This record gives sequence, structure tokens and C-alpha cells, in this order.
Amino acid sequence: MIKKFLFVLFLLLSIMIFSACDSEGVECTHESMTASKKAPSCTESGYTYYICNNCGYSYVAERPDAFGHSYEKVTVDPTCTAAGYTVYTCSCGDSYISDYVDALEHSYTVSVLSKPTCEEHGYLEYRCQTCSDAYKTPLFGDEMGHSFAETVKSPTCTEEGYTLLECECGYTVKTDFQKPLGHSHAEEIISKVSCTEEGITRYTCDCGNTYTLTAPPLGHSFTSQKTMPTLSDMGFTKYHCSECGFEYTGDLTFYSDILKDAFAESIDPVAKGIDVSYHNYQQDSSGNYLSLDWDAIKAAGVSFVIIRIGDASIGLDPTFEKSYTEAKAAGLEVGAYFYTRAKNVNEITLEANLVLSALKNKEFEYPIYLDLEDDSLRSLDPALLNEMCVTFFTTLQRSGYYTGLYVNNDWLYNVIDTQTALSRFEIWYARYPALTNGTEPTWNETGSGKPFGMWQYTDSGSIEGIDHTLFDFNYTYKDYPTLIKEYGFNGYSGGFTFPDTEKSFVWVIYPNAINIRSKSDFYTTEDYDPSLDVVGIANYGTRFEVIERTELYTAIIYNGKVAYISSKSTYVSFTGLLTQ
Repeated sequence: MIKKFLFVLFLLLSIMIFSACDSEGVECTHESMTASKKAPSCTESGYTYYICNNCGYSYVAERPDAFGHSYEKVTVDPTCTAAGYTVYTCSCGDSYISDYVDALEHSYTVSVLSKPTCEEHGYLEYRCQTCSDAYKTPLFGDEMGHSFAETVKSPTCTEEGYTLLECECGYTVKTDFQKPLGHSHAEEIISKVSCTEEGITRYTCDCGNTYTLTAPPLGHSFTSQKTMPTLSDMGFTKYHCSECGFEYTGDLTFYSDILKDAFAESIDPVAKGIDVSYHNYQQDSSGNYLSLDWDAIKAAGVSFVIIRIGDASIGLDPTFEKSYTEAKAAGLEVGAYFYTRAKNVNEITLEANLVLSALKNKEFEYPIYLDLEDDSLRSLDPALLNEMCVTFFTTLQRSGYYTGLYVNNDWLYNVIDTQTALSRFEIWYARYPALTNGTEPTWNETGSGKPFGMWQYTDSGSIEGIDHTLFDFNYTYKDYPTLIKEYGFNGYSGGFTFPDTEKSFVWVIYPNAINIRSKSDFYTTEDYDPSLDVVGIANYGTRFEVIERTELYTAIIYNGKVAYISSKSTYVSFTGLLTQ
């Protein structure tokens, strides 16, 4: 339609132009024309268009017919899901579809996509051979379920036990868990722990696990036994390990470590006391000794009494036991003294043993004194007197008694060995200054410098309420009760032990001295030089601790060391001191 409209428009324009030329009065011959051709198409005819180049006159001529469509066809085959058809297309672009053919149906083949397992269905696959369309369906209605085989794993020391359920499909599960048993170690002592060596113990389990523990050395577990020094014997402490038996001796001490010397530090008295013997007692018509008024004695300010044990001429003082019992009952502290008339070491040894028998099973808060003042002894050599004192004191000290020497000013400085007495003995000093108007004297009145441990300042002291006798009055300048109880002297239990607590002793009974040797060879070897190895002399009455006893010799403790004496019954006794 558009083309027809354009053609009509073109004709109208040509007429208008031609009319204009005529109106101007100029005639055109249309000799110069231009022709434009339009070819025919499938649906429109063709033409030739002529126009004058001078006046614009135009016309259309030569109209060939439309030659119609010339279609080419393309056939689309049908598929499984779509119909087939033919497409007709002209070169001018016009087209249409025709010749429809119905769609084909799928042509499926069946195959197994997956077999059923214990947990999942199996499936069939349907696949079209034409278009590859596919779908699947279950092969079975239900799962098969697992078919388990059981394997039991027992627990070990370190790993848990369980039951393993294992299916042929490969699926596994563990159940029935059991805790690890833990190690069961067997103990093997490689080396036993001791006081000085470490202990090693190995622990081994059946599974092969092993470990070793090391225990440090225990260290010694010592018990100690202290032996008090005497004037003749060094003191020591024996340490014994109760675990291994190891022992050693240490802490060596000397009697001077306790005594210091004869002097006290202060001139102020510590306590006031008296000393008594049978001379201070009255007797009834039958010869029995009447009791002293101990309450009156105590009321006079007396806190201690030194009781006479006796002397060699009369034996034990007849009032010794009575004085001890009644003074103790009155609450007084007591000491004791023995009046000696011994002329040699053997005699004073006998006296010392007499004293020991009297002191047995008693407790004394003050020293046990040796009274040295008998005129019959004044002519003895000072060295012998010294040896006699040492023998007496040592004998008592070995049995645990704290000793002292009663001596007056004349004997201390003119008769005995003064220096030995002042350095080695506890001194009970007798010196009587004049009493003025009945007043108590002071130490300064003695003119003797530092005071001794005890001072007897009068033999004429009176006590109110006791008219029949006068008393010896004494001051003490040392705290003897504290010292004696601290060390365990005089029947008290303290930090030291004494030879009397041991089991075996030997006494020298030969009237003269016997040799003490450092070796036993003299007693066991023929033709041995008797002058060799002599380390000391043992006098009659000397007692030694026995370490070893044979028929020929006895091993003893001498000056803190092992020494040897004869075992012959002519020289020694193992049952006690024999009297001559």
C-alpha cells in the first residue's frame, strides 16, 4: 500500500510541474529526459520513471508484473517431546510453517544405577535412546540393614576396652567401653635405702611399662648416751644409730667444764644451812636417838642440811638414815659428808665404796663431801693426800655423784696441795670469824677474796626452840640444787649416764697396783717385753667398765679409750670389790 501511495504522489507532482511550465508560456520539447527503473518484486510490479531535465516533466511507463514468491523449505524432524514441521522461506524474507508431524514417544532402556546397601535403597535408571531423557526408581522398598560381626578388644593398662561391630559394607561402631586397667607394677628393690646410701626401686608392669624411684639416704637416727666426766675420766657422748648400728663418740668433756673452779661469782649467799651428825641428837634411856625439831630448824631460815654419813672408825653414822628421812619430810634439801681417817689409796677406796652403799636409792640436792681434817693425816705427803682425794671423788663420780672437799683454812693452805684443790675440787670452806652481837657474818670478814661454793662460818649456831645442842651454820654461794638436777647427779635423772648403769665391771683387788696396757699382746704372746705398752697403773679398788673379757685379759675403758688388764682372779674380780 505504501508503494502505491508513493506512486500516486509522484504522478501528482509531475502534473504540477508540467502545468507551471505552460503557465510561463515557454514550451519545452522534453528532449533531455532521465529514466529511473524500479524492478518488480515478489508482490509488486516494476516501472520506469522518466523526468525532464529542463522542466521537470515526468511520467511512468513500462510496468512489468510482480513475479510472485519463490519459497525454500526447511524440514524440522519431530522429537520425543516436540512435533516436527516444515519452514518455508522466500528470499524476500516472507516465511511460514506448515506440514506439521506429531511428536515421537520416548524409547527408554533400563539399567541399574546403584545396588542397595545396608543404609540406602538401590535404584533403576530409565534413559531414552533418542533424547537422553532419564529418570530413576527405587530398586527395593526398604534398606537391608547392617549385618555386624563382633570383635571384642580387652582393656589394657593405658587403653580402654570396647566391642567393635563391623559390617561388610565397611561401616563400624564401637560399644561397651571399659576403662583402662591401669598399671599393675611389680616392685623390685635394686638397692635398699640406708642411712648413708640411696635406695633404688624399680617398678615393672606386665605391659612393659617401667619406672625407677630413688629414695635419698635416710640419714642416721642417733640415740645418745652421755657419760659424765670424773676427775680421772674424760666425759663423752656415745651416739648410736638404731638403724644401721653406726656409732661414734663425741662431745668430749672434762670435770672442770662443770666445776669451773672452787670459787663462786658473788659474795651474796644463795641459801643458809646446817650440818648434823649424831652429836646433835639426844638419846632416850634406851639409847634411841630422839628426833630433832625440824620445823624449828626450818623456821630459823635454814633451807638445807649436810648430813654426816659416818667415818671408818664407827662405820655409818647412827643418825644418818634418820636425818635424811626427817629432813626430807620437813621439806629441806640435803647433802652428805664422810669423815676420813684413811692413810692410803686402798683405804680411801674402801671408804668410798662404803659411802656408795649408804647413798644408794637416795636423792641429794647438795654435794657429797669428803671431810679432810683428821690430825692423823697431817703428816701425809700433799701429793698422796691429793691422790687419795681424787680416788675418793672419782669413785663416787663414776656412780653419778657430785663431790666436794670439806677443809678448813689451815688444811687448805698449809697441808694439802692447794692449787689442785682450788682448780679441781668443790670446796666447803670452814673458817669462823668472831660473831659480833650475834649478827650473821659476811664473806668479807674471812679476808679470802672470792667465796668458795660453801662456807661453814660457825660451829656455835643456836636455833630457837632447840636448847640441847649447837649447830654448824653454813652459807652456800652456788646454786647446787639446780646444777645437780640439771645433770642428773646424786640420784636424780638427768642428761648423763654413769658407769653404774652399765652391765659389766671389773674391780682391781690386788693389794698393790697392776699395769694397764694399750694392747693385749702381753697376755697372748710369749716372751713379750713386759715394759711395752703400759699406759697407766690401776690401784686396789679401782673399777673399770668391761668391753671384752677373755681368760687371759679384759678390755676396759680407760681415759675414754680401750685398754687392757689381766683377767687373773689374783688381780681382779668381776663380782665386786673384795675386802682384805
